[in-house]
Amino acid sequence: MNKLTTVIGAAFLAISFNANAGDCPALSGEYTIGMNDADFSSMSEAISAMKCGGVSGAVTFSIEDGTYNERIVMSAIDGASAFNNITFHSKSGNNAGVIVTSNGGDATIAMNGTSWVAFENMTIDHKNATYGSAVKVDGKASHIAFKSVVFEGVEVSKAGANAAVINFTANAPKSDITIEDCEINNGSVGIAKAGMSADQADTKTMITGTLFFNQFEAGMALKNEDAPNISNNVVSSLSAHQGYKAITLDNATNNMIVSNNIINATNGTYGLAMNDCGGKATNMGQVNNNSIAVGSTCEAYGLYLSGNTDNQIFNYNRVKLTINGTQASNQAYYRNTGSGNNVNMMNNIFYDLGTGGYTIIGNTYKDHFNQLPGQSNPALSASANGVMIEKVSPIK
Repeated sequence: MNKLTTVIGAAFLAISFNANAGDCPALSGEYTIGMNDADFSSMSEAISAMKCGGVSGAVTFSIEDGTYNERIVMSAIDGASAFNNITFHSKSGNNAGVIVTSNGGDATIAMNGTSWVAFENMTIDHKNATYGSAVKVDGKASHIAFKSVVFEGVEVSKAGANAAVINFTANAPKSDITIEDCEINNGSVGIAKAGMSADQADTKTMITGTLFFNQFEAGMALKNEDAPNISNNVVSSLSAHQGYKAITLDNATNNMIVSNNIINATNGTYGLAMNDCGGKATNMGQVNNNSIAVGSTCEAYGLYLSGNTDNQIFNYNRVKLTINGTQASNQAYYRNTGSGNNVNMMNNIFYDLGTGGYTIIGNTYKDHFNQLPGQSNPALSASANGVMIEKVSPIK
């Protein structure tokens, strides 16, 4: 008999007789989930125990390998905090060994008002459902982390956050969200995250080291974010959806960082699309060291700036336009008629397979723009401004 049988049995008996939460023991320490003399037989059972009694210390649930057919519903956990955080992880450390799967509802894991929870080394699967997400986060939430998790979304040919693999809704603030070293497959969008408004932006969002594969509409779609960090990710899709955006940012402000990402969207329209992304002159956005390949059968844009996208630095980016696009419309770099003030471009390589391109070489902050031959945008002007611009041959 496991160490919690008597206590948890009494707790659930108390619940069955409509007892108060105080009749359940608060959890603290390490527990196992599984069928082999484990403390809990399922994640749902463990969450029910926490919902009943809360936590009085840090809690770790080690999950034995297996497939857990259950829809997980979490709300706020009484007692959860920076010191009393909650972690679910694979006991074997193999993210293919623990599979949490559900075909019902709008998500396999649905959180509402949940904070201080982490998931590590597991697979969260919703791919056989007809709609919905692997994970959906509603309500006010903070300090939610996913590390080395495989997310399997529904394979769809439609747009919208309701079919996103991970969906953070806009109904309340969400802060300190971390997605690290994960794999996100399928879905309309890999990560759809919308802060409440420009005045109530989400804060401290970090997406790093993650593979996005086979999304229909976008790899990442973030809106109303204060200084997000999007680094070291790979976004790869063959989607021919007109308007596909590998990474799209709307009102990402202050010291936004988009760095060291690889984008391969050979049938996509936009590599990195930024709308109303305003940094400050003393706190500029940074778009550095990204490799972008894009080439839709319509127009194609590697870096696309719209609205009031101001105070940004683009440095050491490599943008390739493939031969699939309509060449007259392609732009490795495009800025619309928004303000676009103080956009500084240095040391970038822009080229396409048909005409070659330009390299910008320099170390001074100047407002200058790069254009491909025969593909100029009248809203832009190209000048040296203290740097050297030279033609380079196409890379075959």
